[in-house]
Amino acid sequence: QSQYVQLLAEIQRPHVSLNRSVLNLGRIYAGVAEYVNPQSKHAKQSLTLTNYGNLPAHFRFAVKNDPERIIAAVEPSSGVIQPKSEIKLKLSITAFVGGNTNELFICDVKDMELPIGFELLADIYGLNVAYETQEDQSASVGIMDKTSMTGSSAVRVTGSHQASTK
Repeated sequence: QSQYVQLLAEIQRPHVSLNRSVLNLGRIYAGVAEYVNPQSKHAKQSLTLTNYGNLPAHFRFAVKNDPERIIAAVEPSSGVIQPKSEIKLKLSITAFVGGNTNELFICDVKDMELPIGFELLADIYGLNVAYETQEDQSASVGIMDKTSMTGSSAVRVTGSHQASTK
């Protein structure tokens, strides 16, 4: 005599998402560190990683470390998010090139088909310097372009300076 047992199987994958796909910081300044966390001026732009699934999920954010352009980090940068829970993320960013920027921050979640992430938008202002000198009744003006800085206290001045000698 045969006996049958009815089986039901459910295959699950991690189901993780971020609370936003775009993070707009507005105006920031080249060479000045900006932070996104509950205590910062960007507190309303919080980042939350949420695991809606029934399985723990391993995640890892890609690091941006280009001292000529941008240095940025998400904390925690990697870890395990438990089922039905969330993690508040912190972001630190220092840009070194002026102008509009849009940077993609990618997070790889193990066993998810596609990575997740967010786009960071900012209008980065560099340092503008103008100077004028008076030597023997001749004046000259040099202007620093809105360009990059090599460190938080260094300034690269471009332009010309002319002085007459007698």
